[in-house]
Amino acid sequence: MNRRSFIAQAAATSVAMVTGLNQRASSALASSEAASPDEGDLKARWQKLDNEIRKWWDGDLARADEEAIIADAEPPKPGDKWKYSTPKSLLFLPFSYTTGGGSVASFPEIYGWDTAFSNLALLEHDRADIVRWNILDQLSMIQRFGKVLNGNRTFYKTRGQTPLLGWSVENYLKIRKDDDEIAMTAYPLLEREYVEYWNGPAHLTPVGLSTCRDGGKDTDDTSLELASEAEALDYTPIFGGEIRNCVPILTNTALVRQANTLNALAERFGWKEKAARWKKEADDRAERINKYCWGEAEGFYFEYDYVKKTRLPYYSLDGFWPLWAGIASKSQAKRVVDHLPLFDRPYGLTFTDKDYPGIHPQFKALEWAYPEAWPPIQIIVGQALARYGYEDLERSISRKYIANVVTTWEKTGQIWERYNGVTGGHDVPVERDPPQPLHGFSSASAVVVGRMAFN
Repeated sequence: MNRRSFIAQAAATSVAMVTGLNQRASSALASSEAASPDEGDLKARWQKLDNEIRKWWDGDLARADEEAIIADAEPPKPGDKWKYSTPKSLLFLPFSYTTGGGSVASFPEIYGWDTAFSNLALLEHDRADIVRWNILDQLSMIQRFGKVLNGNRTFYKTRGQTPLLGWSVENYLKIRKDDDEIAMTAYPLLEREYVEYWNGPAHLTPVGLSTCRDGGKDTDDTSLELASEAEALDYTPIFGGEIRNCVPILTNTALVRQANTLNALAERFGWKEKAARWKKEADDRAERINKYCWGEAEGFYFEYDYVKKTRLPYYSLDGFWPLWAGIASKSQAKRVVDHLPLFDRPYGLTFTDKDYPGIHPQFKALEWAYPEAWPPIQIIVGQALARYGYEDLERSISRKYIANVVTTWEKTGQIWERYNGVTGGHDVPVERDPPQPLHGFSSASAVVVGRMAFN
């Protein structure tokens, strides 16, 4: 079962009930106000939203303790509009955590990569206490299952998700420098996940980079091909329909970051040999990403099919992850940034440069594709640009996205799982379900990208 299959009941009429809008009304959100915002006015409006989000975090917390697991055994009550997870599937976690959707939406679990983005925003709002709980919960998953699960549900036990916990530990320890307990707990567990899961037999490929692979079986609900793709992203054309033949850029750059985190932790405790080994591991993986994913003729990073021994021809924002991880040279970074206009639209960055032909024939449209402006990838690209000195571009693209988020929030009273970068608002082609009202990484994008826009 994938992240969204258990909310198939949430049809467009359900969203209309919550927001008072239908999809036609949603498309009207593409206003000139969002396309050409006055900077001073927009900043004041964004600050209002940022202050609201600051109040949401405690209400967005959930528990997976004994009491919650007992309650989870019961079918959703009629008033639980957005709780569609399969009963009797909740996995224990020791601490409170921020859920994928927060208090307004489906996805009442802690999700693998969503949480890293929520953690960024929590740190901006001085909530390191919640970040610490999130980190300890995800470390407990590695201790129990050998990996950070896609989510804390039994049907997610067969796969992980883009490995960003090391990044969260890195960000947390910048704020809580003296938290040796987190540092000491994190080191052996991050090492175990890196070595045994992401570089274990099911994931390591002949080119020395890692693939994505769900360890379960084909079901009536989801094929292993799709379940494996959900270990990186929900469905997208960029892997050519078979991610198990690819070495996803985002997965491998996240692993570079995890190796660097392990290097920093080893140095923290004076483990010189371990630190040197992790430094070499990070450098070697970075070199392999540049060898296989970099297209010199095009000046861009592409997904690499190690079976066909070829780079795939899809332009996507995943090409900016190597900049986010700092593994691109300055000349490579400039050439990647030169491609930004392919994705830069009036209301945010679209994930792909255009609408590619269908890869998964069972879906009329794919979510991680044009014209969708996904909240977390706006953060990744913004950080990538800033890392290489493109602050003006970072501010420019961030203001477009924030203008749409703020305007849509003002008109609907919600922030949303994803947005339309081309026409504005949150009306996008439907793969399985329309966008959900969402806190989680959407709250995070409002907090973090807003600061990118106005700093």
